[in-house]
Parts: sequence; structure tokens; C-alpha cells
Amino acid sequence: MQSSFRIENHKDSVQAFMRHYGIQPQSAETQFLSEILRHFSGFPYENISKIIKVNQFFRSEERIRKPEEVLEDHLQYGLGGTCFSLTWFLQSILMHHGFRCYPVIAHMRNRPNEHCALVVQMGRAAYLVDPGYLLHKPFKMDPDQPRLYHTEHTGVEMFFDRRTEQYHLYTFNRQEKKWRYCFRNHAVTDEALKTYWLDSFYRRTMHGICLTRVDNDQMIYLHNDYLQISTIRGKHKERIKAGLALKIKELFGIDPQWVEQALEKLPQNLALEKQWGLYTSKREKENETG
Repeated sequence: MQSSFRIENHKDSVQAFMRHYGIQPQSAETQFLSEILRHFSGFPYENISKIIKVNQFFRSEERIRKPEEVLEDHLQYGLGGTCFSLTWFLQSILMHHGFRCYPVIAHMRNRPNEHCALVVQMGRAAYLVDPGYLLHKPFKMDPDQPRLYHTEHTGVEMFFDRRTEQYHLYTFNRQEKKWRYCFRNHAVTDEALKTYWLDSFYRRTMHGICLTRVDNDQMIYLHNDYLQISTIRGKHKERIKAGLALKIKELFGIDPQWVEQALEKLPQNLALEKQWGLYTSKREKENETG
């Protein structure tokens, strides 16, 4: 990647994060990592900021939100980011404090190279940390033993497929179990990560707003006007028929002006995709992927 992508360039944002949350380095690596992740979990997954940024810099690399911007927007407006920006910021924080870690790229259903997460190496063990998918506790990766645990809001299961050499991640509650994504435990190169990140601005997932956050014993998910609140006991679903920006403020703490801006930019972004030949309809995409 270009020099602007280098982890060591973000020392100021890392120090500002640590100061704001009053985090002090600890000698116990696992405890220190858990403390960082506990505070980092306050950054919601949201593509509102991404929708607005790509509208401003549609074909420029400036559309990427760096750690400084992610932190400032969170502290001022309650914003967070998507998997790439959150993972990059978290990687910056961990590497500045001596952790060995690297990003990996995951494949979702019919969406290759769609997701980004972080692998942290502690001793001989590797741990998956996924701020974009709200896995804020280190998840030990062991090819010889399937891993299963309950979070406050859902269950998470991961197992290793030796035939494809991929880890598969599932979530579950008392009613259902869902496959989420798969990945190989190989560090993605800087240039490949940059390519996948830049491409992610033109995916179908950017054709509507999407937000997720963990709140105590529940996970809150909102896609356009569809709201789902999940707990280990099940799910509550509803449609938000009015006052969407205010509802997002209530649930996610995000300033309503950002929601209104994103909703205004969505049709403009779609028009730009079509203008640049980047738009693929849902039906065309399904035909491409089989």
C-alpha cells in the first residue's frame, strides 16, 4: 500500500483512543487485549459514513476512512465504520502495543472477498477478532477442535475444513443456525487488502443503510427500515415506518444529520455506479455466482 496506509502513520489516533478510554498497557497479553476490545466494541458497524464518503470521493482513494477520521467521527457523532475501516483501526492499536496481528479476507455467500477481520497471534495460539461482525472477544482458532461459545446475544461456532483449509463461522440461537463466512488463516497482502477495500464501495450492500451494535445482552441490527433485535432466546423483528433518523439516534447514538445525508446520497451513488458501469443488479449478480 501507499505510505498513507502504513500502520505506523496512525500513532496519534492510537494514543488518542487510549487516552480517551483511560486504557493502560498491561503485562498480561490476554487481559490487555480484552481491555482494548471491550472499549473498541463501542464503535458500531455502520455504512452511513461510507455512503457519504464515497459520494464525495467516488473514484478517488480518499473515500477510504483512516483511523483518525473513524475516531473523530465516533467521538463527535457516534459513528463507527464497516469491517475494513474498523479492522484497520484496531490493527493499528494492537500493533502499536506490540501485538502480532494481521488482516484476513473472508468470503460470504455469493460475495467473495467481501469481509475483513483480524487474526491475533499470542504465543503459539491464533485468535480471530472481528470488529465488523461484533466479535469483540478473542476467538481461539484450533484446526483440531471445533470452537463453540455463547456471547451475550447469540452463539458463535467455528470449525476448520481440512479439505479446503478454511475456517467457517456460524451464529446460532435457540431457533436457528446460520453460516456467516469462511476464510483461510493467511495474511492478506497490503495491495490485495487495498483492492478489496476500494471495491467494497460499489457492492450491493452499499445500496441501503445497514447498522449493527451490541448492547448488553442483545445485538441490534437495522437494514433500511427493517429492525431486528437478537438475544440468545430469540429475535424481535419490526419495520420502522416513521422517524428512522431519530430511531437510529435512539438505538445507535448516531447524529440524525448523518442518517439524513446518507439517505439523500443513496440514489446519487446508484446513479454514479450506473454512469461508471459499476452497477450490477441482484439478478445479474446471482447469475454470475451461480
